Amino acid sequence: MTTDSVTTLEFTNLKNKVIETFGSESLADQWLNTFNVSLSGTPVSIAQTPTGLLEVQKVLNAISYGGVV
Repeated sequence: MTTDSVTTLEFTNLKNKVIETFGSESLADQWLNTFNVSLSGTPVSIAQTPTGLLEVQKVLNAISYGGVV
């Protein structure tokens, strides 16, 4: 079975990772809702599809671990 949308659990896991990365829910919400050049959109809008979620996770990992996007 395949789906074109991200599940609530997947998005919750992403948001928890963003909170962990930025240290607070308010900073996480700000990052999720701010246009990101690497994603060509806001992380929250890009993460609505499985492919977009993966791209957001890549950017978040680069922020967390100092990697390159």
